[in-house]
Amino acid sequence: MEARSERRPMPLLTSTRRDGDSRNMCIDELNALVESGGMNEFIRVCEARQCKVLSKIADDIVSRPGTRFILLAGASSAGKTTTAKRLCTQLRVNGADAVHFSTDDYFVGDARNPRDENGELDYETVEAVDIPRLSSDINALLAGKNIHPRRFDFVKHDGYDEEGTMSVPPGGYIVLEGIHALNPRLTEGVPDECKYRIFVEPKTQPEVFCHTRLSSSDARLMRRLVRDNQFRKMSPVDTFRLWPKVLEGEKKWINPFRCEADIEFDSALEYEICVLKSYVAGLLEIVKRKSPDEVKAEMLSDLLLTVDSVSPVVVPGDSILRETIGSSQLEY
Repeated sequence: MEARSERRPMPLLTSTRRDGDSRNMCIDELNALVESGGMNEFIRVCEARQCKVLSKIADDIVSRPGTRFILLAGASSAGKTTTAKRLCTQLRVNGADAVHFSTDDYFVGDARNPRDENGELDYETVEAVDIPRLSSDINALLAGKNIHPRRFDFVKHDGYDEEGTMSVPPGGYIVLEGIHALNPRLTEGVPDECKYRIFVEPKTQPEVFCHTRLSSSDARLMRRLVRDNQFRKMSPVDTFRLWPKVLEGEKKWINPFRCEADIEFDSALEYEICVLKSYVAGLLEIVKRKSPDEVKAEMLSDLLLTVDSVSPVVVPGDSILRETIGSSQLEY
């Protein structure tokens, strides 16, 4: 892997609260906002702060001559797709054309997917991506050619080509997102000076007690429980069963390339646990009933008992949280 020690990632957004206060919100403070009627304003601030950061990232991208290719990576349920789409919007605000596509659409499908040492399908390996097809499409777009967009059906576990075509206007940007987006194997042949790398993670999580905060991986697990159940027809029991493999895959395939990022974006929304409660609580009960030894489900279930719920109606249509709960005004 090429050393790039001279480049330092910008710090993550440390809080959605107020300037100069890096302390995380605690559950009691979130509940107080719900009870006082202040949650709606807090949600607007959280969302506006993310929009502001994405605007600054877009400004940084357009200030770098020669940049054409934006690589946006992060672990499962980090909010990569919505972040990529909103970044495209911010680039257009700067007068630049931008197209988005996902490495998920280039999964090879179960018939060709590699298997692990236990003979089970390994969805975390980079070999689960059709790298030759992806590289071909990337190089074609950078050369100004048209391609047929690739799509993947997560219910059927199979890919297909759309009938229409897509291209990148002269001077436009390609935003490629996915868990393997920073892996150089996916973009071999693309000059390094053309690339801008972003790592996405829901870093800022509320404090549970005594300065102990919810972990980023637990926050992502709650997002994934809801997403898998709503959009991928996967039971919460299966999501829990696969989660250790997901985390192990992140250590092997994602974290080694995190240091390559030009910037890191915090995709967390401190209010989201209040919204997710009504979705996650019932799914956790299913896991507890069918897998009584699942300690993580018990812990998260107990945590949600301390959280006041907030209606999803107040979540903006282009929020990262909509990628999980649905009804987004963005097209996925």
